[in-house]
Amino acid sequence: MKNTRKRIKKIILFLILAIFVISLMNLLFIISPEEIVNKIGVRNGYILAFVVSFFGGFSAGGSISFISLLITLVVGGMNPVYLCLITGISLAIGDMIMFYIGSKGRELIRGRWNNKLNKVANVFKKREWLEKMVPVISYLYIGFVPLPNDILILFLAAVKYPPKKMNGIIILGDFTFVLMIIILATKGIILFI
Repeated sequence: MKNTRKRIKKIILFLILAIFVISLMNLLFIISPEEIVNKIGVRNGYILAFVVSFFGGFSAGGSISFISLLITLVVGGMNPVYLCLITGISLAIGDMIMFYIGSKGRELIRGRWNNKLNKVANVFKKREWLEKMVPVISYLYIGFVPLPNDILILFLAAVKYPPKKMNGIIILGDFTFVLMIIILATKGIILFI
């Protein structure tokens, strides 16, 4: 009985999400990106981009809305250089806050979970090649994968990766990601939507 209810809830949630996505796609056929930018205004567009990019890396839904908004604003005629600077800075600030929260949350973990996390951290410390690859892998993930960064960031915070190294990776990766989306949007090659 409980499994049937869970299945029905999942189906209803999927249908609501599908209807929302289809409605949004139909709306975008009716209203062009230029009209959207004209309606909200350029200044409000930059503010909206800053706020959405700040929260963009926190969840999968935030990441999708951030990418969609950035593409819409670029295609709508906003300055791509300003958008890159504003959203790159905002996304990096949000990710650095997430790393800080993750590292402070790690200090609260006690008992069995603490031992497991320490074992994982020791694997990184014992294998020098793995420790050297963390910045490269992290940069590639943050800079080129259109998924939320919080998974990787919270993992590295949990294994006590040094914040000074992580901040540089976050900044470079977030600016690369934003720049890649803007370049693809301005050239008309939209691969993620």
